[in-house]
Amino acid sequence: MEGAQAMIKLGNDWLTIAIAELGAELQSVTDARGRDWLWNGDASIWAGRSPLLFPVIGKHPDGKVLIDGQRYPIKSHGVARTSLFAPIVQDGTSCTLRLTDTDETRQAYPFAFALDMTYRLDGAALTMTARISNTGDKAMPFCFGYHPALLWPLPDAQDRPHRIRLGNGASPAHLRLGADGQRAPALHPSVFVDGVLTLDHALFVEDALIIPEGTGGHLWYGADGLPGVAVDFPGMPHLGIWTKPNGPYICIEPWHGLPSPSDPDEPLERRAGVIKLAPGAAKELPMTLTFGIPCSG
Repeated sequence: MEGAQAMIKLGNDWLTIAIAELGAELQSVTDARGRDWLWNGDASIWAGRSPLLFPVIGKHPDGKVLIDGQRYPIKSHGVARTSLFAPIVQDGTSCTLRLTDTDETRQAYPFAFALDMTYRLDGAALTMTARISNTGDKAMPFCFGYHPALLWPLPDAQDRPHRIRLGNGASPAHLRLGADGQRAPALHPSVFVDGVLTLDHALFVEDALIIPEGTGGHLWYGADGLPGVAVDFPGMPHLGIWTKPNGPYICIEPWHGLPSPSDPDEPLERRAGVIKLAPGAAKELPMTLTFGIPCSG
């Protein structure tokens, strides 16, 4: 036990990581030099570290999601982040934890499912793969997202500007959340310049940046010329970027699916980016973080 939570630890010559069974949430990433890369979850600022978002992303009007004509009370970001996962496979550099539906999850999300979360180390790279299976007898709509909080500033870059660089060099427009915490419809001009976003806390006064398309599935985060983080998210078309005001972290969040609009009558099955799994089908959604590589300048 660590911090009153059951933990799994993995390591190789480059990285040591810890994963909590609660939420299958990544808790720490430390490199061979002893540098921490992940936010420490200080609850006085934000208790999250790297929650998993399933089967919804963000908040819903009146805290209820509309599915197949019925409204179900659901917490922000869904059921995975507050559920206990069971370890099913583990060795020194990889593990898989599983969440299956329960009476409690079905009150919020009325489907039979299995969510297998695999963490695998390969050199300085950590690959996280979510495998969502429909174990029921009806079509299952869901969204899924990653939410890792990387330190801002990063190790060895305390006094340097930090940037996010899209690998495709694009400058996509973004959406915002309204005062109610739901997705607002207006599309805003890009905050990227030739694929580069220079981070500033003023960008997040109005909450997250939500990029609905055009990220290309690959980016770098860090200070020019210093060790940073490459983020690969093939098959994840959407991206959230967020921190609390003046928070000492930045969340780089690949998503498949967008947050709810303020319209309480939009069903989950028609949500932008929703995945619909047939009975017996499964979907894998990977993300890889590679630590300690110089960001392009």
